[in-house]
Amino acid sequence: MNFNIMFHLDGCGIYYDPNEPIHLDSLLAWVLAPMQTARQDLDRSDTPDDIQLPLLRSTLHGSEVWHASALFPDGDEFETLRYWRKKFDQSRLHLTKGSPNLQNGPYREYNMPVPLLLVPRMIAYASGNRKEVMRILKKHIRGLGKKRAYGYGRITKIECEETPGDWSLVKERKAMRWLPDPTGFRLVRSAPPYWNMVQRVTCCEVGDEMV
Repeated sequence: MNFNIMFHLDGCGIYYDPNEPIHLDSLLAWVLAPMQTARQDLDRSDTPDDIQLPLLRSTLHGSEVWHASALFPDGDEFETLRYWRKKFDQSRLHLTKGSPNLQNGPYREYNMPVPLLLVPRMIAYASGNRKEVMRILKKHIRGLGKKRAYGYGRITKIECEETPGDWSLVKERKAMRWLPDPTGFRLVRSAPPYWNMVQRVTCCEVGDEMV
């Protein structure tokens, strides 16, 4: 079945990088990996196990791809910038020995920018077992993007609608996810975990025009 997934957000903003978009299959793989494999210490250079997802899978240019798009902002959006700050508590100075190093180590102070996208929803497209995908997402996914522990990207509701076509790979001649492409410029895996370095192939960028 072809469908879309709508993640309704609470309005506090999501840490979203359009150059490194979240992919729907990576969310599902993050949930299912601990259930399908005992490996918990996978390194970037280790060969990952093949995690089975409730999605359709195809082979493009010799590489397997799940029918799951990246997540896209849906609705009016506004970019803003906040800061994640961590200051050393001077009142606890007596608990330390010597002079605390505020540049490195456990007492290091932070003042890092957090780019946020204020948007009501994020949407993704997929093809596969709609009911199972929704069950997994509703049970395990509470937030999206970085800094979820600080309240950003919090999900209030997840909805699903059937679509008239399979828009998980290409929609209106635009790539909806990283797709294997011999002429592409991005070197990345064609399936999650995308941060892993094993079996990387050249892929097109999300949004590239497909002929």
